[in-house]
Amino acid sequence: MRILFAFVTAVAMSGAMLSQDPYILRVDVPLVSVDFTVRDNSGRAVTNLGREDFEVFDDGEPRPIQNFAPVDTPYNILLLLDCSESTRDRLNLMLSSMGEFSKQLRRQDHSAVAVFGTEVNLMVDWNGEKNKSFRITESPGCNGTNFYSGVRWAEKKLQAVRGRRGIIVFSDGVESNVERRAVDVGGVKVRQIVPPSEDGEFQKLLKTVRSSGAPIYVVAVDTDLNPGAEYNGSDFDLKQSRGRLEELARNSGGRVAFPREAKDVVPLFLQIGKDLGVSYSLAFTPARSKAGASHKIEIRARGPEYHVHQTRDTYTTN
Repeated sequence: MRILFAFVTAVAMSGAMLSQDPYILRVDVPLVSVDFTVRDNSGRAVTNLGREDFEVFDDGEPRPIQNFAPVDTPYNILLLLDCSESTRDRLNLMLSSMGEFSKQLRRQDHSAVAVFGTEVNLMVDWNGEKNKSFRITESPGCNGTNFYSGVRWAEKKLQAVRGRRGIIVFSDGVESNVERRAVDVGGVKVRQIVPPSEDGEFQKLLKTVRSSGAPIYVVAVDTDLNPGAEYNGSDFDLKQSRGRLEELARNSGGRVAFPREAKDVVPLFLQIGKDLGVSYSLAFTPARSKAGASHKIEIRARGPEYHVHQTRDTYTTN
């Protein structure tokens, strides 16, 4: 059985360096990056502003802008598709949305495509053809889901890319090797997926995601909010897997959507393409802080007629 994919390029965000100290955030190592759009009083996108037109505040304190990317700066994004058995029958959702999404893309942007199951297979590299079609043949590499490893691979792949960068993930978020614990449910002993906060491997992944500065946009299928293909696990397990997808998106400055049908995916990708096509990026050095502390980000435009919309308004130090 073969599944035909129509490949399309996409766009996303700027990167940051990894912190080497797990307890103190060093001011000479990490940067916090944010994508944002600006609109005027009429709701029109404003795309001709510069670094001097913005201020950034960390917990209410002004911070110098270290890096700034105007709207016309190219984006680099990695499309990461879950080809495991649990999502294979839902991949048509991606196919149906790609045609419209491609119309939002710009010539200067770059992208790559990879699929993952128990291993990752790079289908199109950064210099590959836009709108290239390819086939994924069923293989042992698409049996099972090493979700954490797939995201780590994507983060590592982006490290070699300069400039704005990000990831779009299509998955149910179910990790085959996820940590479980025995609990009593109605007098029956079952093994349930632990919450994200108690999953050591997921917390390591979350730390990498926070440090990378690349937003993760998630198309989440077959969760407890949009059940699809038959799943042998419990609703509780589906909820825990969905929570991991939400945390990855929230901590990276991306977003997550839960489509039920193909028509639900198209508006999502149209909006992502439109937003990223008119977005700015900036990065700043945060103040010293202990690991795990949450901080509020606020970007202000110098002018009452400008209204800023950020991809994220908080960050957590590693």
